[in-house]
Amino acid sequence: MSNAPLRLGIVGCGWAGQQAVEAGQTVPRTTVVAIAEPIEALRSTTIESYGVSRGYEDYRQLLNDSEIDAVYLAVNPPMRYQMVLDSFEAGKHVQVQKPHAVRAGQILEFEHKAKLTGKTLQFCYFMRHYPHNRQLSAMVAAGAIGEAYHARIFGKYHSRPEPAGITKWLQVYGQKGGVLGQHYSHELDLAWFWMGCPKPEWAFAGQHAVYPLYDGPEGPAEDYFSGMVGLKGGKIIQIDCSRWLHSESKTVMELYGSEGAISNGKIARNDGKGNISFEEASGPLDVTHTQPPETMPAFYYEIEHFAMAVAGEVEPEMNAADAYTFMKILDALYDSAKDNQKIMID
Repeated sequence: MSNAPLRLGIVGCGWAGQQAVEAGQTVPRTTVVAIAEPIEALRSTTIESYGVSRGYEDYRQLLNDSEIDAVYLAVNPPMRYQMVLDSFEAGKHVQVQKPHAVRAGQILEFEHKAKLTGKTLQFCYFMRHYPHNRQLSAMVAAGAIGEAYHARIFGKYHSRPEPAGITKWLQVYGQKGGVLGQHYSHELDLAWFWMGCPKPEWAFAGQHAVYPLYDGPEGPAEDYFSGMVGLKGGKIIQIDCSRWLHSESKTVMELYGSEGAISNGKIARNDGKGNISFEEASGPLDVTHTQPPETMPAFYYEIEHFAMAVAGEVEPEMNAADAYTFMKILDALYDSAKDNQKIMID
């Protein structure tokens, strides 16, 4: 481990960007040198709130800053594509926020550019980095719930983004800004991660635009999405999610196995008489993190893992191979819901 902190530049100061700045200023081995944000009010607020030394209006100004080693791109997929390529060209390591791209093929371009420049490329899904989620993944791999066969996800997130300006992409179907791509792809990825990232084979989905706020050629993004993903070995992930639901339904995140389950973040078991017992996630961790503060930034472990990956101490999590495969899952779900057809995933 180098004593010099990894010097970060954060592009985009929306919610994700501010979380990245906070984590980058909290993790002992990173520091945020600069931010780039075209909206002056967001830029100045972020600088003042987190003690960043300088801010740029244009991301290209940030890439020209020789004191920055790595960039965290916390902007939307349509905007981010060229930024990723430009960042590698500028000699920076890159962390890409989710959704990672508009289509999976873009990730192969990112990977190719990273290899050409010899720089580290890591893709975001911060829930993978939480120690208890990594312990649960290891426990499933060790047979703690027998053979994992089915994951079930249900969730709601009450949000109606504006159909203009910086949030317009959230209202355009297929740009991965609807409820699935923007919100519940986190849980979808986590379920897949717990299962050991098995190869996807097919997807079937449907969607509803209950309150369409966009009438362009792509159609409005989904307010409610239901889908199933078939995986190698007959495994299935089932997901239902909404960003505007008139109910008090509780979030469900469960993985079922032949001898147990993951439920509410714990290992659950049935004694054969209908009595359910729960076991906390436990066991050794594959990545050793520093102790976060009591009030921990959401991206603390992810940012620290990025710094460790740049230093060559760990592999990026998630890497380009996982990001590409997961993006094919998202593409297939969106294509299926648009055409009401089962999609085979090559």
